[in-house]
Amino acid sequence: MESFFDALGDLISRVSPGWLLEDPQKARSAVYLALLAFFVLACAAGIAMAVGSRRLSKGNRIHRRLWSRYGNWIGWLGGLGIIIVAMRYADVQMFSKRLWSVLDALAIVAVVGHFAVYRWRKYPHDMAVYREEERRRRFLPAPQGGRARGARRRR
Repeated sequence: MESFFDALGDLISRVSPGWLLEDPQKARSAVYLALLAFFVLACAAGIAMAVGSRRLSKGNRIHRRLWSRYGNWIGWLGGLGIIIVAMRYADVQMFSKRLWSVLDALAIVAVVGHFAVYRWRKYPHDMAVYREEERRRRFLPAPQGGRARGARRRR
């Protein structure tokens, strides 16, 4: 039980503000390579989601909006993470603190969390509204306001 408290104390000291804001030395840890891989994957996935939103959504405008919105966020945050890790390896004093990489990783987790909350709380309602609008658009006749679309006027 004592080793558990020692490990907990070590973890708390690692997350302390002093540890997060300490001036960097050479990046010696393999954790930064894992973070770099995470940020590269996030950036690539975000770009694929944002650019391919029309193809991935298959005509559903709600899905297209979701792919585009969350793809943009994840792509930008992944790209920023790549820059942060590169600054860490380049030993740039202000921008290579651990705090930046932790904040960027937490921001990506927050975006994914936001999507999860949206998916379980608001998405079913949005899809029901979308399906009703599509049903009306397909089966109700178009309003006849004056002349038909594309008809020419007589002079």
